[in-house]
Amino acid sequence: MTETLVPPTATVGENTPLAILFDIAAAIAVPSEDEQRKDEQREEAVTAALHYLWNTYPDTLGKALNEEDWHGMPAVPGAGLEPSAVAFLGGGLWLHHTTDVDQSRDLLTLVAPCTCGNGYVDRLLDGEWELVWILTDLTATYGRFPHNTDRPHCMSIRRFRAWSDGRL
Repeated sequence: MTETLVPPTATVGENTPLAILFDIAAAIAVPSEDEQRKDEQREEAVTAALHYLWNTYPDTLGKALNEEDWHGMPAVPGAGLEPSAVAFLGGGLWLHHTTDVDQSRDLLTLVAPCTCGNGYVDRLLDGEWELVWILTDLTATYGRFPHNTDRPHCMSIRRFRAWSDGRL
């Protein structure tokens, strides 16, 4: 014969410490496997970004950013997006780190406002010297990429890949 389980608060009594603990445990949601996987992807994305910065940009970004500056983002399989991490640099500038589709290469993109004020421009970085060169240029425009009238690429604030990348 099957027994019917009695709720713990009925056998423990109301307002007892154990009943309160049962209520607290019920109120704190245990993350689902999907949420746990997303949390792991976020952590791994931050770790990958830090590892890449410390090895490729040790004298610039490796000194300026730490773990607390990065925020991991889980993969979005339906959109073809790999796990990534973003860091706000201040002044409207961001860094976005991910790997290419086959995860053979780290991709670090600097995202900065355009001088026209209508959007952002992104630049895929290729090493510390290029970063220093770009930052030197951005100093003259107060942290803004100059507007390119030939290609209004700054109109989309959602684009995080380099324009040479064929993926949308």
